[in-house]
Amino acid sequence: MKFVITTNTPDGPLSYQTVSPEIALARAKVLAETWRQDVTIQDMNGRVYDLDAFDTCFVRSGSDGVVPGRKS
Repeated sequence: MKFVITTNTPDGPLSYQTVSPEIALARAKVLAETWRQDVTIQDMNGRVYDLDAFDTCFVRSGSDGVVPGRKS
C-alpha cells in the first residue's frame, strides 16, 4: 500500500511517498515538529488521515498481535 505524507512549508507544499505505514507516521511526525504545520497522510484509496487517526488505523491497530474476535 502506498502512502503520501503532505504538509505546507513557507516555500509551498511538501510531499513524500512511502509504502510502509511505520515510515509514513515517522516522517509525518518529523514534518509536524519541523514545520509546526498540519501534516496529513493519504492512502492509495484517497482517504486522508491526521497523525492520530493514521496511527490508530495503521500502526497501533496491528502491533499487539491479537486477532479481533479470536479467543486465546
